Amino acid sequence: MAETIFTSEECEVVSFAPLATIGGSGITRRILLATGGGKVVLISLDAGQEIAERTNPNHALIQVLTGSLNLVLDGKRRVLGPGELLHMSPQLPHALRANISTSFLLTLLAPVTIP
Repeated sequence: MAETIFTSEECEVVSFAPLATIGGSGITRRILLATGGGKVVLISLDAGQEIAERTNPNHALIQVLTGSLNLVLDGKRRVLGPGELLHMSPQLPHALRANISTSFLLTLLAPVTIP
């Protein structure tokens, strides 16, 4: 992945449109912000592109900006469209596929331990 768009010290506005352009591979990832407690990534997928099943140790939020995603969450199918937000708990097996060209925000948050 390339440079981070924001640093935690900045207050800045950017447009998603130029950041969400698809690269030659059909999948583009741009880190918008990375801090000790989490990361925000803008991901763009060409139609038909897939991300194979995986798990993640963090809480994850997927917010579709444009397009449509087919998700498989712990074996259950779900479709997510523009403006929808999905929470995935840590270690949840998941996979996704873009139905059409799609861009979404992935927010990863480290689990918080309460004393």
